Amino acid sequence: MDCTKCHTWNPDDKQICWRCQAELPKPVEKKKRAPTLLLGLPIWAWIMLGAMVVFWFVTQFLGTGMAGR
Repeated sequence: MDCTKCHTWNPDDKQICWRCQAELPKPVEKKKRAPTLLLGLPIWAWIMLGAMVVFWFVTQFLGTGMAGR
């Protein structure tokens, strides 16, 4: 983090600038983003489930008509 007074870099765990002895602002914690859920499952799981159903449908119903040829 940079000092607001002298713009010298200081490690995040320091509370006072090592160069000018000015008090450093407290670091802001980043909020973790929760995954988007739909009926208890993440969106990517629903997309994969839908792709598997479409693949199953294509192989079961459209694939059998071409097997006899």
